Amino acid sequence: MLIFLIFGLPFYITSLTVLHQAGMDWLLPFFQYSKEAIILLLFSMLLLRMDQWPQLNRLDRLILIFFVWNVLYVFLPLGSYTFYEKVIAFKNMAFFPLVYFIGRWLDLRQFWLSKLQGMIMLLAILSALVLLIEIFMGTHLQAFTGYAAYYRNFFNVEPAGNYGLSWSFEIEGGVKRFASFFANPLEHAASSVLTAGVLVSYAAQQTIPEKKFFGLALFCSILTVVFALSRASMAGYLLASYLFFLINGNKKILWVYHGVFLLSVLTLVYLFSNDIITDFFLNTISFTNSSSLSHLLEWIDGIEAISQHPLGLGLGESGRVAGEFGLNIGGENQLIIIGVQSGLIALVLYVWIYALIIQWSARLFLYSDGVNRQLGILLFVFKTGLIVAVLTAAVESYLYVSYTGWFLTGIMSAVYDASFLQKPGD
Repeated sequence: MLIFLIFGLPFYITSLTVLHQAGMDWLLPFFQYSKEAIILLLFSMLLLRMDQWPQLNRLDRLILIFFVWNVLYVFLPLGSYTFYEKVIAFKNMAFFPLVYFIGRWLDLRQFWLSKLQGMIMLLAILSALVLLIEIFMGTHLQAFTGYAAYYRNFFNVEPAGNYGLSWSFEIEGGVKRFASFFANPLEHAASSVLTAGVLVSYAAQQTIPEKKFFGLALFCSILTVVFALSRASMAGYLLASYLFFLINGNKKILWVYHGVFLLSVLTLVYLFSNDIITDFFLNTISFTNSSSLSHLLEWIDGIEAISQHPLGLGLGESGRVAGEFGLNIGGENQLIIIGVQSGLIALVLYVWIYALIIQWSARLFLYSDGVNRQLGILLFVFKTGLIVAVLTAAVESYLYVSYTGWFLTGIMSAVYDASFLQKPGD
């Protein structure tokens, strides 16, 4: 499953576009639904192997309630979309609990954090190699894979921007954003936040094994953040670093983060020599560029919709399904997307879940040692670093980031349960 999550999902959209370009559309349904089939199969296997229903902790209950609440919206006669379209919207927004419970119910003796760390760092290196080829050629990989034709034929999305792909592949002034083999530059950038969590957890060991491999992965993750040009991911790097400095005093990890911060500053100084990049950042802060302004307008529309319909407008009314019909309400923010579709209750549940994950992971790395501490650091850095992306994008649609993150959250919940919740007073 880990091989599938880490080396399959990042290539998902690229695989579909290549198949479509090659005229092999008959294979598309198999690829499109393989990820859900694998998750459902593993979830069912774990469920059938249980002798008795496991005791649920607070995080389990919140995630289960969120899942059931959204299942109800699939069947409620609410909204303007068909049953099938509601199922698609549900899958994009509330499928992650199944991935979480796979991690939660997995026999921890079958899970090796070191293997996962190695695979994620290897993925970061591979994506950076493709990125370097894109930079050298001066064009996007997606220009050769049939990306534009696939989105036109299956999502009613016409090519846009200066490069015949979509506006997400560039910033103001036409400066390219690169996606490597990911679905788009924003998902590529978000993957670097997960890599950052892995790198910190790897460095948290008393002695860092494979230092050259670690250093290469660190360099590659910085390349990703810089050339994907995602403000949310850049901010996520800085936010996670700041919080980690604030909470933890491990000199070895501080040295690593000081190095990352210094490299990031030097890179930004270099980029600021370009007037277009300078304007990109300044206009972002002032909400005067088209992308930031569109975020603001989408947020306002979404907040108004939630205030007028606190129980939601129905599944599909925000996010991918509505976007296909050009009727999106309050997109570009995972919280607003949830609130518009299934109401304030679902929104509060999601925020509560997110906050609890950060709290538990922080406690795990502060009061544990060994692998448990590494796992706590990984989830803490990843989830705090992703906060800005949650506020500016539909992060649950980033398959690799979402599925891998929730699987790890399930593992963390099982470890936390065994470490703290079975003791008096917790």
